[in-house]
Amino acid sequence: MNEEQNGVYQHNYKEMNLEDLKKLLESCEISKNQKKKILKQIKWIESADSRRELRKKRKQRYKEMTKQSIKDGTYSKRQKLEKITTRDNFDELHHIAIDLSFDKLMTNKDLRKLGKQLGWCYKENRRSQHPVQFHICGLQDRMRSHLDPSFTNWDVHFDGNVFESFPKEKLTYLTAESGNVLEELKHGMVYVIGGLVDHNHKKGVCHNLAEENKISTARLPLAENVDLQGRKVLTVNHVFEIILAFCECRNWRDAVLKILPPKKLSSNDVTSKTNENHCDEVQKSSEHVDEDFSNKLLTKDLP
Repeated sequence: MNEEQNGVYQHNYKEMNLEDLKKLLESCEISKNQKKKILKQIKWIESADSRRELRKKRKQRYKEMTKQSIKDGTYSKRQKLEKITTRDNFDELHHIAIDLSFDKLMTNKDLRKLGKQLGWCYKENRRSQHPVQFHICGLQDRMRSHLDPSFTNWDVHFDGNVFESFPKEKLTYLTAESGNVLEELKHGMVYVIGGLVDHNHKKGVCHNLAEENKISTARLPLAENVDLQGRKVLTVNHVFEIILAFCECRNWRDAVLKILPPKKLSSNDVTSKTNENHCDEVQKSSEHVDEDFSNKLLTKDLP
């Protein structure tokens, strides 16, 4: 499929076969950037057989390892995770919604990034000790094509337009421009994260949209807890994970330090993050030693 943008005819190289790509490569009308993309796609197609062979080897190795672990008595099936999504007890649960109404404001590259961020949000929520009700709102065909193919099986709520899916008094839109600081998470409230990868090009879009729809807004208490370095914009999954972490520890500073990478923190905050991680490791190690010692006492022959 080809697209025309700003009068320039763009090719979707991923949908072209090897022969057409090589013909296009010979054209004198393509730019250096286009040539680079074509060569990358040609290399991808030509390496298909080797990738297929590598997958077979991995599958065979996994079978052998499983067979050996069964023989040694160490094999255990992965525990099936319980279903999280429910329509019951709405006012007793925490809710996070991703507003996907910004397709037209993003390039395909941005949509791919957003798709990966949504996948990360889902994975973290699925494995959390305190999962939230995860709502994906306003999913459209363009965004749909950039999600993992397994997304149709995700344990999430697929809702329509976020402003039409919930009562307005139940919504709080999280925006960096809000004058309200989010102090606590309330049960039954839906905290909305704007599904927008904009690289600071479209400041205030989510905030303005919330005000137009007369929705309350709030911002995460970042400045009150850490000294952010560089760009103040957080990815969708970082915002989601900070809220998820707060549900577990009930402390904003601990939640922020747990999720944000060191490059976004000041040297003092990085030191705090390192010390806390070290303490966690020492505690886990101590628990492991205590458990081993207890097991030895239990299995030791008594006189």
